[in-house]
Amino acid sequence: MLNKTVVALSVSLLLGACASSPENVCHPNTMVNIETSDVPTIKSGDKQYIVLPIDINFEESAADKLKATLINQLETQLINSGVKVVDRNLASKLQTEIKLAEQSGRYNTKGVPIADFAIITEVTKSELSKSHNETRYYENKDGETKKIPASCDYRVEFAAITKVVSLPNMTLIKRIELRGNDSFSTETTNSRCPISEAQYSGLALASAIESIEHDGELKELLAPSAPVLELRHCDSGPMVKIGMGSKTNIQPDTEVSFANAIKNSEGEIETFAVGEGDVVDIPMHGIKPEYSWVMINEETALKIKKGDEARIVPKRCSSYLDLECQARAIGL
Repeated sequence: MLNKTVVALSVSLLLGACASSPENVCHPNTMVNIETSDVPTIKSGDKQYIVLPIDINFEESAADKLKATLINQLETQLINSGVKVVDRNLASKLQTEIKLAEQSGRYNTKGVPIADFAIITEVTKSELSKSHNETRYYENKDGETKKIPASCDYRVEFAAITKVVSLPNMTLIKRIELRGNDSFSTETTNSRCPISEAQYSGLALASAIESIEHDGELKELLAPSAPVLELRHCDSGPMVKIGMGSKTNIQPDTEVSFANAIKNSEGEIETFAVGEGDVVDIPMHGIKPEYSWVMINEETALKIKKGDEARIVPKRCSSYLDLECQARAIGL
């Protein structure tokens, strides 16, 4: 059971943490020369993903609907992030080949590269539970006897594993456990709690959708990213130009995190946080189709490099009124 007071208070504190935005973008003559990153980031719009058909390796009456719903949800998140998605028919043809490559650790590098990353998902649980509640009576504060009719409670717990691997080396980038649930109650004296196939499917699909929409790890992994292009410093403070704008649906006050990538002596790419900032609230001049301006603090300005990664910090929930999502986001 959610503590709605705690959730609402936490949300109000988050809402009150908004910072002010400058009135103007710094003039070009305030540009500051900065170093170039050793490993400049690649714009997410230049990356290509292949989403493999969903696996369900157990008896599941709503299997086809679950597979279709999950793949639609994953593709929608990718498209919203600005990345390119390989055609679904081609993904189906390459499913076996890529999964064999995952086991061997190497994808066939001959021919034209099909994608930079593959998303492999397996549903591990879609479990229905139900319970019957007998008719109950209670006395209210006016001394009146009230009746609570007999009812049945239904609940589906959904779980899946999603893996993101790079191609062609099949390196595991991230393994994410997706979890969701949905429930409903209905008045009935039938203690067996019958449920139709349509009702079960509805619960299972809602649970699957929640598992993706409420997962912060997946949103962070697929969040739009682009390189830092320029630093300027004027009376308004330091601000950087990043390589994504209105075409990537960048909005005023969007939170952006910055990271620097370095190749170590073993050839591995390591990343280090540099700081955060907010997209300026000057839509006409501060957000263009291909770029936008982000206010940063002095400390971040001293560390930022041209080519550093600017990544959108995704909103965990689509609405502050979604208390189930808000509770999950703050760990309740």
